[in-house]
Amino acid sequence: MNEKTSAKVFNYFIFFGMLVCVLIASVINIRNNPDNTALQIVVAVGAMFGVTSTILAAQGNILNFVIGALGAVIETYVLWKNGVTSMFLLYLLYFIPMDVVGFLNWRKRGASVHKEVKAQRMNGRKWLYVALGYIVVAGVAFCISYFAGHNNLGSGIPAKMITDALATSATIVAIVMMTMAYMEQWYIWTLVNISNIVLWSVNLATTPDSAYTVVMLIKYAFYLLNGLNAIRIWLKLSAKEEDLQV
Repeated sequence: MNEKTSAKVFNYFIFFGMLVCVLIASVINIRNNPDNTALQIVVAVGAMFGVTSTILAAQGNILNFVIGALGAVIETYVLWKNGVTSMFLLYLLYFIPMDVVGFLNWRKRGASVHKEVKAQRMNGRKWLYVALGYIVVAGVAFCISYFAGHNNLGSGIPAKMITDALATSATIVAIVMMTMAYMEQWYIWTLVNISNIVLWSVNLATTPDSAYTVVMLIKYAFYLLNGLNAIRIWLKLSAKEEDLQV
C-alpha cells in the first residue's frame, strides 16, 4: 500500500468513525429531547462539516476554511437558539471571521483546491508571542468562567472549569496559527484534544451513566489521531517550503 492510498484509508477511517460518533450522539440527544429533533439534525450536519474541515486542514487543503465556515455558521445558529450568549458571540465575532482571514492568507501562500498551502515554521520569538498570548487569553477565559459561575462554585474551583478555560484558550491561539499556516499549530491542536479528553474523562467519572460523554471521548480520540497525522504531513510541507527558500 503506497502513501497516497494509506492517507486515503486513514482519512476515511477518521471521517466514518466520526460519522458514527455524531449519529450515536444525535440519537441520544433526540431520545432525551424529542421536541428538538429538527435542531439536533442541524447540529449533526454542522458537526460533520467540522469533521470534514479538520481532515482537509490536516491535508493543507484551503477548502477547510470554506467547509469550516459553513459548520461555524450552523454552530452559531444553534448557540443562538439555545441562548448560549458567550459562545454565540465567540463564533460570530471570532471563528467565522477567522475562516475568512485564513482563506485569504492561505491563498497568498499559494494554496488552491488542488495545491497544498506553503506551510511555515515558527522561531523562538514567535513561540514567545504564542506563549504570552495564550497566558493572557487563558486568564481572561478563566475569569469569565469564574465570575459567570461564581454563585454555583461552593467552596472550590472545579477542575472542569480550569480545563475548559485552558482548552478554549488553546483553541483560540491554534486558530490564529492555522490562519498563518504555521506547522506548529498541530502541537497546540494536540494539546487541545488531550485537554478535551481529560475534560470529558472528568465528566465521565462524575456521570458514569452518560452515553453522550463516552461518544465525546471517542470523538476527541479521533481528533487526536487526525492531529498527530497532521503533524507528520505538515512537517513535510514546511520542510519542502524551507528547502525552496535555501
